[in-house]
Amino acid sequence: MTGDWRDYRPAIWLAMLGIAVLLVVQLPVGYIGAVALGGSIGLAARITQRRRAIARRGPATSKSRSKTRRRK
Repeated sequence: MTGDWRDYRPAIWLAMLGIAVLLVVQLPVGYIGAVALGGSIGLAARITQRRRAIARRGPATSKSRSKTRRRK
């Protein structure tokens, strides 16, 4: 996760696909576009949830090298 709008790219592409299908395809099959649009909303919610979980954990700490390697 980078922490900017690029995190949401999959959701944005899925929303664009859903809108395109809704505009191009007639109503009986057009529900596929609605499913894609709903999926993009769910995906955006999951991305937001993951970003909040990462923010709650705090920055990643790097582990120091083992003692055996430093003794050389």
